[in-house]
Amino acid sequence: MCFVSVAMEFHEKLQSLATKEGLKGCKVSRALESFSWNITILKGQADLLKHAKAEVQENMKQVHDAALTGNLSKEGVGLRRVRSQTRRGPDDKPTVSARGPSA
Repeated sequence: MCFVSVAMEFHEKLQSLATKEGLKGCKVSRALESFSWNITILKGQADLLKHAKAEVQENMKQVHDAALTGNLSKEGVGLRRVRSQTRRGPDDKPTVSARGPSA
């Protein structure tokens, strides 16, 4: 269950919980208002974290792709080395076969 739905369920029960605990009138109103404010702040922080996480994941993907392209990564399970086109020496010319050019 997501954070917001859990908070909303608790918010629905909050008035009866406050009454059970002996809060009355103005104190119940302040408790509900305080809870609502805190949830609003937490929701905003959760959104910021979600966007930061997505940005970090995108940055990590770009770093990984750059490492593969520049032959900077170790070969491992599931990793494929990519031969950089800029790393060819003067004697390394692509050859042409029946299947097309190759490096």
